[in-house]
Amino acid sequence: MSGTERYERQVLIDGWGTDGQNKLKESHVGIAGTGGLGSPAAIYLASAGVGRLTICDYQDIEVSNLNRQVLFTTDDVGASKVHAARQRLSILNPDIQVIAYDEPISSDNIADIFGDCDLIVDCLDNPETRLIINEFCVERSIAFVHAGVREFYGQVMLINPPATPCLACFFDSEGFADDGPIPICGSTAGVLGSLEANVALRWLLDMDPGNDGVFFSVDLTTMEINRIEMAKNPDCPVCGGLNRL
Repeated sequence: MSGTERYERQVLIDGWGTDGQNKLKESHVGIAGTGGLGSPAAIYLASAGVGRLTICDYQDIEVSNLNRQVLFTTDDVGASKVHAARQRLSILNPDIQVIAYDEPISSDNIADIFGDCDLIVDCLDNPETRLIINEFCVERSIAFVHAGVREFYGQVMLINPPATPCLACFFDSEGFADDGPIPICGSTAGVLGSLEANVALRWLLDMDPGNDGVFFSVDLTTMEINRIEMAKNPDCPVCGGLNRL
């Protein structure tokens, strides 16, 4: 199977073409988390032909993951998420490189994991680690896609420092209590993870129509998506002291 044949439908999209496909081939995207959001995001980024994917997760696969973490099957239970994900993605598209890190993300290792990425996709359920990624991206001026899900609801936003508000402008981990497992419909994670991949691809292809810094709130009980223009917080502890564009 030729690479041209694999991507023939997407290169037909106006503004994509073979030049855009070559741009994806040269791109490097980091994916933080390979669970409910990371599974569909990784699948669609790999399928689209992003040349290098760095995935990071430190958990093993549990039966309770399988309602939403579509990279995995019952046979994978007990295995490392990130290694099972790398194997599945490499089978899905052998033309790309998948780099796996089986470790928690911290301020000490994030540069080693994601330091040369063009874009990072936040597929986590841990507010503290999200803020570590946010601070790293602000320091390095790396764009990243944030998303979160609960029940039938979700949110997605492209953060592109220093041009846009950062996650810490409106997100504070202090407000998140550890009240047990997050209730989630699997298809909700599938929708939001797919939206993350869509946002990432359009950014990599320079096709974004001015959605940087826009918070999209998704309600799958009413099938509504609300667009909220976010403003920088001048007192933000992460980006508040940066020069404004």
